[in-house]
Amino acid sequence: MDELFEPELKKESAPKHIGHLYRKLFLLIVSIALLGQGILLVDTGLRNYYQKLTGSFKIILTVDGQADSAQLESWEQSLKQQGGVTAVRLFSPEDALAVVRHKNPQLVDSLLLMGKNQMPAYFEIEVSSRTLGNIRPFVDNLVAQYEELTPHYNAQHARLASYVGLYSKLLRALVVLSLLGFLAFMFLVEAAAGQHGHAWGGVVAGLLAALLSAGLVIGVLYPAGILGETLQQFTTWHRQVLLLVFCGLLGWTLSKWQKF
Repeated sequence: MDELFEPELKKESAPKHIGHLYRKLFLLIVSIALLGQGILLVDTGLRNYYQKLTGSFKIILTVDGQADSAQLESWEQSLKQQGGVTAVRLFSPEDALAVVRHKNPQLVDSLLLMGKNQMPAYFEIEVSSRTLGNIRPFVDNLVAQYEELTPHYNAQHARLASYVGLYSKLLRALVVLSLLGFLAFMFLVEAAAGQHGHAWGGVVAGLLAALLSAGLVIGVLYPAGILGETLQQFTTWHRQVLLLVFCGLLGWTLSKWQKF
């Protein structure tokens, strides 16, 4: 008699179990997807901030006293050969005065009234990202080689750019290690010989979780008025597609695992 009623009991309990499985699976993947969205936002923000910091950092070497054009060109070529230097731009006294006039015309007028009608020539130097972490020894080395040049730079700016770049690389390394852990988990689940098979409902739940996480991010960014063209400053379409695929694969794997 028990054997006759056993299939019926399984039929009644199975749908309930599957329903609870998909709800738990969906909530789990939503939480993972939201964490992924947060990591993507932070990573994109750090990368953009790092690019702005490195792009705006300059070392100014002003020329002490007078120097002819041949000497200035010689220094320019020598500076370009320095390790860690990515770009060198020479500004003659006339160019320097024009730059200051463009940025602050009143300052130039005040200088002319004071009888200072000439600005010193200077070099504008851009350095590599590796040099930013050792900016003081780098500048000290330049001072030792070029006694006629006086450096002007913001050491805190260089230090901040170096730290931001380090944090960005560390975050990406941790993300890669986390993804490798998820892939190892999926491989172990696939390799295990269990009684549960895959279900397309798990894939659907994973895809819906990824779409919901993207919708929540858009819902947070929309009131700030930064959607549209500036949305790429926070995320990209290919990253969202990768997250969507990851969530779908995770749902496919968890539908077989069924350990929650």
